[in-house]
Amino acid sequence: MMSSSGEETGSSRGASVRYHSLDALRAVMMLLGLVLHAAWLMMPEYFFNSRSDPRGHTGFLYFACWIHVFRMQTFFVIAGFFAHLLVAKRGMRSFLRNRTTRVVLPLFVGMLVLFPLLRWQEIRGGLQTGRIQTELGSWDHTLQHFLDMPSEIGNQWPYHLWFLETLCLLYVLSVVCRFACDRFLDRSGYLRRRVQSAVEEIAGSTFCVPVLAVPVAVLMFWRNSWFGVHVGPLNPSWIGTACYWFIFWIGWCLYVKPDLIQRVGRNWRLKMLAGSLLAVALATVFIGDWKQHRTRVGPVVPEMDLTVIVDEARFRSDLLSDGNAKQDRVRRAIRERIDPEYLAMVRRGERLTSDKAFGLVLQINKNVIDSFDLATIERCADAGLDENPKWKSWVMKPVEERPGSVRKPINAALLHAVFPDSLRPDDPRTRWEAAGYFYAYAVATWLLIVAWFGFFEECFSEQSDKVRYYSDAAYWLYLVHVPVQFEMSLWLGDLSWPPFLKFLAYLAGALMVGVPTYHHFVRSTWVGHWLNGRRYDRKPFLESAVLPGRGDDGVRSG
Repeated sequence: MMSSSGEETGSSRGASVRYHSLDALRAVMMLLGLVLHAAWLMMPEYFFNSRSDPRGHTGFLYFACWIHVFRMQTFFVIAGFFAHLLVAKRGMRSFLRNRTTRVVLPLFVGMLVLFPLLRWQEIRGGLQTGRIQTELGSWDHTLQHFLDMPSEIGNQWPYHLWFLETLCLLYVLSVVCRFACDRFLDRSGYLRRRVQSAVEEIAGSTFCVPVLAVPVAVLMFWRNSWFGVHVGPLNPSWIGTACYWFIFWIGWCLYVKPDLIQRVGRNWRLKMLAGSLLAVALATVFIGDWKQHRTRVGPVVPEMDLTVIVDEARFRSDLLSDGNAKQDRVRRAIRERIDPEYLAMVRRGERLTSDKAFGLVLQINKNVIDSFDLATIERCADAGLDENPKWKSWVMKPVEERPGSVRKPINAALLHAVFPDSLRPDDPRTRWEAAGYFYAYAVATWLLIVAWFGFFEECFSEQSDKVRYYSDAAYWLYLVHVPVQFEMSLWLGDLSWPPFLKFLAYLAGALMVGVPTYHHFVRSTWVGHWLNGRRYDRKPFLESAVLPGRGDDGVRSG
């Protein structure tokens, strides 16, 4: 990436300077994950977690949207900065060994240990709330789920471990880019020096935020993910990854001239206020559109979210209809594709909580939208799609002659055609509205990133042993907190506690498990050396982690 001439200065500087504010900021962004995921469990509707909470509140959704605008983006800027520092100080081979040990191996172990645990907790939550309808018990259903998983492993969401996978991809992209420049594209380093100069000029200018927002906005517009930068399942979205790589690359460039961090962080209070107000306004747009099924949490695709069902009674009546009208014949074909357990839930007339609605819509996505043989010529004609100019040329062809790209959209159109009064129609915003939204989102992201840089430069630029302690602990706390919070939600979810009290309980529970286990089983052991590159002498827990004062002096051992 950057030329060696720029790294010589960085190397000498990195050997003697500790970037305390960036250490602290990186840790806080990771620890904000504990706060974000506690709020995640208190949202008013099911939102791809262990289960929803009957006491959930919309305020937590706004709070989560605000954090989501800047948290991981800030983290990846800092990751790029420290990646360049490590390359400059130790060289590329040492960098690759270090990242393999501290990122690749934790991802591998996390997928072997944490992923199955989280999926089991998610299944238990689904059984508790009716999101999963099955005649099997918890263990049998979980076993069957994992037996069926290998063929779909690329579509599995890695939960909070996604950031490790994304880091791995960013490191690979950076190494490949650097190798290509060194060997083929920019042997003299001239191009990289020019790019570095351009980044420095932009970062030091008044127009830093609006200019840096452009590439992020373009990639978000391309990805069409209204909930923010989205990288998807284990088989990642390369557009989302490219967006994070650009953010990571800005951090890489900042290492060459770190005084720019102080410059971009000036007037941080004003930037924090402006970015936060803009983020809340964007959250209002997203939440309103999501409830109207105008946007999705991920990219807008034919698959539907739980908000698609607008009239439960009408949907139930139409789905169970045994009439002889043309639309009834299509509805029967749809009904035959829904698993018996979910069809029994519909027949019982149960109120569709957000969990149950999500389970039913997931059935529709899996068995109807993704069906290969639903939208036959006859059924499309029964639904009137043969008279729709958008679909006429496609639906008059046999199913096997249609390209795969139109299969899901046609199935979705067929579904909407026969349930016109009970499903919300697809009504996305215009491209101009989307462009404005994504650019505003990118501006809010960079405003809050530079505001946090300014705040931490002002307040955390000096060494603090307590801050250092939690900077080291943050990695472990982040890895273990989601299973703790998921498990707590399975026990506390149905209790009628006030929402904010539950939120505090989820946060406190993660800290009460994470901090003591870090202190006693990680910090002074081989695990601490593995995750943080160092092992500390043992000190009393209260002195190191709780009581004010110097606490742990940070002396390494081993």
